[in-house]
Amino acid sequence: MEDNRVVVIGSGPPAAAAAVFLRRAGIEVLVLEAGLERAARGLTFRIRGLTVAKRRGSLAQREGVSKTGDPDAMLFEDLSPGGLSNHWSCAVPRFSAEDFADAERAGAEATWPIGYDELAPWYTRVEPLLHIAGSSADKPQLPAGNVRHAWELSSEWAALEEDAPRQGRSVVAMPYAYGADTSLTWSGTAFNSFVRLIRPEQRKGGLTVRFGAHVQRLEWDSHRRRVAAVVFRDAVSGREERITCRAVVLSAGAFNTPQVLLQSKSADFPDGLGNTHGVLGRYLNDHPIAKIVLSLASPIGIYPAAYITRAAIDRSTPLYAAAGMQWSGAAIVARGLLKGHLGQSLSTGFSVFGTMAPNRDNFIALDPSVASTNGAPGLTLHIRHPPEAARVLEQARDQIVSLFARAGFEPRLDVWRIEPVGNSNHYAGTCRMHASPEFGMLNAWGRMHAAPNLVVADSSVFTTNPEKNPVLTSMTLAARASDRLASELKSGDL
Repeated sequence: MEDNRVVVIGSGPPAAAAAVFLRRAGIEVLVLEAGLERAARGLTFRIRGLTVAKRRGSLAQREGVSKTGDPDAMLFEDLSPGGLSNHWSCAVPRFSAEDFADAERAGAEATWPIGYDELAPWYTRVEPLLHIAGSSADKPQLPAGNVRHAWELSSEWAALEEDAPRQGRSVVAMPYAYGADTSLTWSGTAFNSFVRLIRPEQRKGGLTVRFGAHVQRLEWDSHRRRVAAVVFRDAVSGREERITCRAVVLSAGAFNTPQVLLQSKSADFPDGLGNTHGVLGRYLNDHPIAKIVLSLASPIGIYPAAYITRAAIDRSTPLYAAAGMQWSGAAIVARGLLKGHLGQSLSTGFSVFGTMAPNRDNFIALDPSVASTNGAPGLTLHIRHPPEAARVLEQARDQIVSLFARAGFEPRLDVWRIEPVGNSNHYAGTCRMHASPEFGMLNAWGRMHAAPNLVVADSSVFTTNPEKNPVLTSMTLAARASDRLASELKSGDL
């Protein structure tokens, strides 16, 4: 059984989706998670989707990182089961057909090897795992999902919804995981991928989790031309251990995934496993993010939260756009109640997520001069936001303010702040999909061009990084790739 199993590295949302789809296809799965089991502890209490109590650990900046680009760049990590899903907002928008078309118009280097039509049925299969509350209305920049609970914005948003198309935008209710459920979850968010997906699947059998497993490298079999084993360091004993397998799903995130591959050197791949064209770790992408807070003359609905989409692609520069995601949560609800407004508030805030075109010169690399506590070398982080990114954020700010002004809310700008690089925790693109190995490591199925039994499944595969939260799409790509992997394993084609 050991030689027939698939090893899934990581337990974040895409790793969890991969594990679930593999296991439900009858494949034996071993999940290697760097964090210890007790590190997943937290608490989130929601009533009909409103968070009324929350407890979770704090994010920490990763150690052993040399910053050669923007010196203020941030790189957070959470070494616990579920990883950064202990800290995300639970927003789950789909990428749209326009997002893929926007990449294609930017040229061959930015073109995805897959489009929305191929992903749509997989979104539909993955979304039930997330108990999504969202709009049933299709918008050009935000397709409707397979929602468990349909909701729409409150009536105060009607004037903004009607006016937004003048800017080429839409205003729509944001889809959220577990967005309308009443639940008590022993994790830092309503959807921690380990708690919600991996642990229940583990109880059914056929899925094993090894905690405290810091993966060091993948072992390449040059005769069989495939990955033969995974080598990891045990966090408790400090010993290296070797796990044989039939295939690997590497889902450790936009930094740890390329780091594992860069450390997996062999005579065939002296620059890292599958790195035939020197693109491993390159095209590092980020979501530039800004925060805006408005005071209003009359209250606006805060539940469900609104999403002000990016402008249509015919009104934007290729691969440069921004969207506004309204804040919601216990603190905002409480402020509204203090003013006597149930589900409303006289102030509202948005996270404005922007985009940046992929650039080969933004990268991560190994830094052997610095050693981390798990025995791996440190990292060099080289990234800068281009000047276009700030201009797009500022344009989105002005258009959001004008939407509220024309709707009669008399907005006053109280807070405007562009955050440092990496503050969004949406890094992507370091092991990207592309039809050509010259521009990417993987094919349209997340399979490494040079290693047929290795799937990469996380945001590192993104060819471009649209302005939306990446979790749902990374899970969908992981599920699609893992289902294909399971079929080939069962048929003997792999």
